[in-house]
Amino acid sequence: MIYSKTAGIIFSNSNDKALKEFTANRSMASLPFAGRYRLIDFAISNLVNAGIQNVGVITNRNYNSLLDHLGSGLFWDLDRKSGGLSIVPPFIGGNSKTDDELDCILRAIEYIKRRNCEYVVACESGFVANLDIKKIVEAHIEKKADVTLVYREAERPDKFAGTLKLKVDKDEKVASAENALLSKTGGKLTIGVHVFTRSAFNDILSTALNSENPAISEIISEKTGKYRVYGYEHKGFVGVIDSRKSYFETGMELLDKEVRDDLFNKERPIYTKTKDDMPTRYGLYSDVSNSIIADGCIIDGTVKNSVLFRGVRVKRGAVVENCILMQGVEVRENSTLKYVTSDKNAVIGGKAPITGTNRKAFIVKKNQVLTD
Repeated sequence: MIYSKTAGIIFSNSNDKALKEFTANRSMASLPFAGRYRLIDFAISNLVNAGIQNVGVITNRNYNSLLDHLGSGLFWDLDRKSGGLSIVPPFIGGNSKTDDELDCILRAIEYIKRRNCEYVVACESGFVANLDIKKIVEAHIEKKADVTLVYREAERPDKFAGTLKLKVDKDEKVASAENALLSKTGGKLTIGVHVFTRSAFNDILSTALNSENPAISEIISEKTGKYRVYGYEHKGFVGVIDSRKSYFETGMELLDKEVRDDLFNKERPIYTKTKDDMPTRYGLYSDVSNSIIADGCIIDGTVKNSVLFRGVRVKRGAVVENCILMQGVEVRENSTLKYVTSDKNAVIGGKAPITGTNRKAFIVKKNQVLTD
């Protein structure tokens, strides 16, 4: 099978600075999402659903929560004696951004050297989508491509570092690829999932090692003339997490059933670490509508148009509307929260309403106590 000759690589710290309020002590890959998942769950599940059994996770810093989440890879069927999940920690430990990028590239090259593969699927960790990787790899092989870039049609340029804006012909061959950060308009924007032949992957990463700008996307854009580079459009739902605004907006989009049905496709499940907890308890005074509520919550107040992670407590008289509350958050009695994004284990509430807007949600940090 061709998928036994394909390896996957996930860069877990890609664009950490996009949500520095939430990535101070965790990587982008371990950022909680959709009530019970982490962002990395989508990349790993996409690879596993395609039959790829060799997955390497490149880590740089703040990876304790990621290690705890991934464990041996059991929940993704990657706990294997041969192949399976490999966590690739840093071995240079430089202090600059360039050192980090070079370190990632070196470790990605070393990881592939030890794998008997012909193709490489490389994924950033800041996207949310249910991709049919099998079809993408098949298209890559059919067109005899060296590089295939998965893209979406979008109205605005992504802020995500490494996003490319493509121009393609009717056969999807890439005529040009430029840094999307330089563009003021949307278009065909890559989502951070690329397929390479092994030789092209090694050449592009080796070139990056000797470049003043070691960003892989920049090297790809420079080599569109040398290699057979193709695009592959994903027409389903895509959330690109490139700012705290996009994190909030993407989380809110899950309240649309069509989005949930596309993202959590039963034919290609999204797997995550299983945590056994009691069912959510709804009190006599609870009022819940159009919300995603994870297990272990206790709801005695009003919750509307919100996403609540495991173990959230909304006490009597409290109103939570258009909010994303991560695990263990407590909302005090008679409090009002609107357009709030809260990290884990915060305690929130008081006489004064805590409100943001749909353009700029109010941020509560991990373990913060925000009461009067």
